[in-house]
Amino acid sequence: MNLFRKNITEVQLQWIVWLFVSTVMFFVMLGHDPWLEALVNTFFYILFYALIIYGNAWLLIPRLYLRNKKLLYAITVVAALVLCTWLRLVIQNYVYYTYFAVGTKPMPTTFKTYVSVFFSHLLIYIFSIAFRLSMDYFRIQRQQQALQKRTAEAELNLLKAQVQPHFLFNTLNNIYFVAQRESPATASLLERLSNIMRYFVDEGPRPSIPLLREIAFVQDYIELEKLRMRHPLQVQFNIHGNIEGIQVPPMLMIPLVENVFKHGINKRRDDNLIAIDITTDRQQLAITVVNSLYDELPETKYGGNGLPNLTHRLQLLYGKQFTFTTDKKENQFTAQLTIPV
Repeated sequence: MNLFRKNITEVQLQWIVWLFVSTVMFFVMLGHDPWLEALVNTFFYILFYALIIYGNAWLLIPRLYLRNKKLLYAITVVAALVLCTWLRLVIQNYVYYTYFAVGTKPMPTTFKTYVSVFFSHLLIYIFSIAFRLSMDYFRIQRQQQALQKRTAEAELNLLKAQVQPHFLFNTLNNIYFVAQRESPATASLLERLSNIMRYFVDEGPRPSIPLLREIAFVQDYIELEKLRMRHPLQVQFNIHGNIEGIQVPPMLMIPLVENVFKHGINKRRDDNLIAIDITTDRQQLAITVVNSLYDELPETKYGGNGLPNLTHRLQLLYGKQFTFTTDKKENQFTAQLTIPV
């Protein structure tokens, strides 16, 4: 009962089938042969049947047929069937006259016997094709079940991920209304933080978003970064051309801007600068970010991992249809990105 309650694996199912076929074949041969001879003959029958089935399903089909070597596959199949026929008859005759018909003069194997055994092997070969198809079917079923399981888990995680940010958004809104009465400046910062969080949750997973939404995200990010500055930060934001309707990948600009605050800001100075220029002619989009450099800043590998990661992402998105350059001259660092739109 426990066997049927559990899921039987493909290997276990094959062992059950082979055991059943062997048992039936043994009792059929037992009707005209002694039990030991019937057992030996059953062994050789099963052995060669297994060689044909698994040799074709696991060796010839994947290495020849599926690689579009169909003529070579057909020739190999015929040669293998002929070889198996000859080898099986030779071995069975040797065992029979050596152990079961001792002293009896061996009888030559007739052409009719060869043909009969060959066609029996041919039928087994046809069955091996069905066996291969069934194995492919079970493999696809397993993949689909695994995919469905992963999809269900992903949907569950997504639902969980949606509940948590929405709870946090509601909490931020409550704090915002309180701060609006006590400190309007704090309320404005909370609003920007809420916008950034909504961007990550709502826009981040999408393949593309409006450029205007990306710009708003960058502006919110800059305003929050200003909180860490001792002196006012000079920000220049210039847009050339009509950017209405332009779609870009989410988080396209933030690595360029984030790079400035990581490596191009000196908190002790009051002349920090970040200049962002966005230019479009409706065929391509150019983004240029310029910031000041200072000798008193410690030597670092400018850019860290952010810019190399951006380059890799652009390669995946646009192949060779983009340009991304950086230039370090005297007291200024420039990063320029051009992508098709």
